[in-house]
Order: sequence, then C-alpha cells, then structure tokens
Amino acid sequence: MIEGKCYLAGRSDFNPAKLYLQAGGFQLHVEGYPTVTGSIVQLRIADRLGNIARKITLPDGAVFETADNDAIDSALANASPSTHFMKFVHVLERNMAVAVVSIFISAAVIFSSFKWGLPAASHIAAQALPASANQVLSSNVLEFLDEHIFEASTLENDKQEQLRQHFVDSIVPLYQGEEATEFTLHFRLWPVGDDKSIPNALALPSGDIIVTDRFVELAQSQDEIDIVLLHEMGHVVERHSLEQVIEGSVIVIVASMAFGDVSWLADMGVGLGSFFISSFYSRSHESEADKFAYERSLQAGISPQSLGLILSRMEQDMDAYSCDETESEHACTRVESPDDEGSVSSYFSTHPSSAERTAIGNQYQLCFEQGLTRCP
Repeated sequence: MIEGKCYLAGRSDFNPAKLYLQAGGFQLHVEGYPTVTGSIVQLRIADRLGNIARKITLPDGAVFETADNDAIDSALANASPSTHFMKFVHVLERNMAVAVVSIFISAAVIFSSFKWGLPAASHIAAQALPASANQVLSSNVLEFLDEHIFEASTLENDKQEQLRQHFVDSIVPLYQGEEATEFTLHFRLWPVGDDKSIPNALALPSGDIIVTDRFVELAQSQDEIDIVLLHEMGHVVERHSLEQVIEGSVIVIVASMAFGDVSWLADMGVGLGSFFISSFYSRSHESEADKFAYERSLQAGISPQSLGLILSRMEQDMDAYSCDETESEHACTRVESPDDEGSVSSYFSTHPSSAERTAIGNQYQLCFEQGLTRCP
C-alpha cells in the first residue's frame, strides 16, 4: 500500500488516496469515490528524481502523488529496464563523490562545447552554405550605412581610382579560391563630432570592402593600406559574418532552452555571459583574418609589420579624439603592457590586444626579411 493524494481530472483540489500495486495490476482508493482498478501498464509513472514527490498519471487523467518513492521502487522492482536504469541513476545521485565528479565533467563538456565545439561547427556550417547566403546577409546593409552613418568620401577621385585599381590588380588576385568572390572597394567618410572622422575599414559578407577617408589619411605607405585590405578580405573568405550569426543563434537557443523567456537574462547576468562568449568568438575571427593577411603579405612582398603600425596609429588617433572630447588628463593616459591580453579588460574586447597582434606580426616580419613566402 502506498499512501498519497489524488488530483482528479479537471480539478485542482485533492483527496487522500491509497494505491496498491501488485501482480501487474493496480487499485486506487480515493476517499469518497469508487475504487479504480486496471493494469499497471496503463499507468504513466514518472521517473525518480531524488526525493521529489512522485506522480502517477491514470488513464482517465487523474494524478496520484506520493512522497513514498521507496515503496514505488519496490513495487516496480520487476518492471521495465528504464525503471532499473533510473533506479541506478538514483543510487548515483545519492553518492556525493559521484555527484561532485559529475558536476565537473558536465562543466568541462559545456565549456569545451562552447570554446571549441561551437566555433568548429559554425565554421563547417558557414562554409557549406551557398554563396547566395553571403549576399542575403549583406542585402541593403551598405545602403543603410550610407543613410545613417557614412557620408560621401572627400578623397580626390584620382586617389580613389588609383587605390581601387591597385586593389583589383595586385591585392584581389592574392586569393585564389574555389569560389570566385567579387571584391569591391568603397570609400566613405565616417564623421564623428564637428570636425573629426573615424579611421576604419570593414567588410560586408558580399565582398564589399569599405575604407574611411581618415584611414587613408593615416596610412603612411601602400603596404599599410594593402595589408588592412587583405585582413578584410580574410573576413569575407572565412565567412566570419555567417559564423557569427550561427554562433549567436545557438547561444540564444541554448539560453532559451535553459531559462525559457530570455528577455530578462541581461538583468540576471546571463546576458553578460553571452557577451563574454561572443567577444571570444570575435577575437578568434580577428586573429584568423590577421593570419590570412600575414600569409598573403609574404607572397606579395608586403611588410607584415605594416598591420601593427597602422592599427597603432588608428588607435592613437581615436585616443586623441577621446582626449579632446573629455578634456581630462586621466582619460588621455593609456598604458598598455605586453600582458594586457591576459587582463580582465581583454575579455571584454572583440579584438585581440595591440601587443598580441604586433607580436605575431613581428614573427611574420622575420620570415619576410629572410625572403620566405611561407612562415613556418
């Protein structure tokens, strides 16, 4: 006999009840109601989870609930293999050592899945998608940027045409892939404030590469422009935008499965965790694009150091703008050490640290100075 309470179908109140399980059948006695009998196979018995109250659903929808899990386990001792398995799980969960080890194993599996599994899977998926996926992802993006962010370039037309022709003749051919990506170079002014503009270069998945006037002004050599263009081509070739869409979607789906409605997650700190993960993926993409640029710079006779030089100059230019805006001596003080990539702030960055990128560039520079076209 198993004592508990019964919720009749369609009702929220309960009545004291007794359940008998024997000889492959059951009898349910509910106070004030006729006895219900039937075969045990007609019952839907919930698996055991610790000492949480067990629920048994009857054919008519009534639910019998009891805290006497041991009595149910004894009555079902000769039941289906799944019941034996869940009994084994219950034995494991009562073993503290096994529980602790399981927690560490689960944490390791989750960590590995997000750090290595998801990037690898998203890379395979992005590469498997047709070229049209890049076009769809870029649809109307340049028009939106022109309408809300950029202004028409003020560079002389001759300068634009010279850079564009050099890009088509000397830089684009450095990538020989199975898929003929059509790269197009655009020039835009990215204004910020009254008389300042942002130095930057960015690539759309379609192959449209945008460089700003201020970037061209800061560049002190053709090599610096070329290696940044190679870096942006690397983003397109490696399909980083598609990968980010896939990775972001998986993170949202996992969060939704774990927490349900994800609209409140940012307030609970889960949004910050997702930001950490996304930032890590962005840094990986930037490093991949750097490698793409460095490898092809050796083939084209472009100094790999050029990337670090122009990036540092762009960073200093933006720092100077921040100083002008804040007029604060403290805000203008910036000390970067070679260990910055291991600091807490580096985890918030979507790009590798300047010190890290410069160090890798110096390694390729040694190969360049030795006349190598591939760096071991």
